[in-house]
Amino acid sequence: MRIVRDDVPTMSLCKSVGIGILACCAVHVAVVGAAALRVHLIGRKAIANSDPKGATAVVFGARAFANGPSESLQARLDHALFLYKSGSVKNIAMAGGVPETPQGIAGGHDEVSVMINYAREHGVQARNLLELRPGQNTREQVLATKKFVIDTGRGPVVAVSSSFHLARISDEAQRWGFMVELSAPAFTAEQDSTRAYLAYVLIDAIGTLWYAVPPLLTARVDNLVGNSRHFATALLTGEPRAQETLTR
Repeated sequence: MRIVRDDVPTMSLCKSVGIGILACCAVHVAVVGAAALRVHLIGRKAIANSDPKGATAVVFGARAFANGPSESLQARLDHALFLYKSGSVKNIAMAGGVPETPQGIAGGHDEVSVMINYAREHGVQARNLLELRPGQNTREQVLATKKFVIDTGRGPVVAVSSSFHLARISDEAQRWGFMVELSAPAFTAEQDSTRAYLAYVLIDAIGTLWYAVPPLLTARVDNLVGNSRHFATALLTGEPRAQETLTR
């Protein structure tokens, strides 16, 4: 006597769903992996580009304190100063915002003001310095670059930031219709361990994919998440100070 199992269709369906989920996960891992490799390679190329040619170096902000820039921000500023003093660029533009803290925006320090003061203390003339605002995130900073540097005839632009951040900057600039040359310091505070560096590369790889989505669709999520996403950075790197980078 032949026994017919009623659960065979259900088992087949579950198997098909499981395979579909695994395939979907594999695709996502492959996409993020490819994006991470691209972020890394663009960053390595930017580090090697120690003599870029442009009119204005735009320094993309990171956290600032009352007594000066954070380690990450200082590395970016020092690299821009090197380009300025070596004659690679004529001007330095500072792009940044005021990161929110548990006390609100009032608890942070204006990145642009700290950056400008640092450049002046290191010999840059006021006429060669530009302030780019608003700049609460990379999108705003790139748009400010277009409005106050490109559209005013102060280009071409050399974008200066941590190496892993530059792919996202370049992509966003192209979406706004202009190109930037990329240059990065050889070492920043985020690269003091392999784990930390890989975490930043991964997070910025996801950021490049997220920024490819139209802003109208992502603005609400960006506002809801806010700076709390930087706690994920601290968790992945294992270093609480990772929050100071805030490469938004």
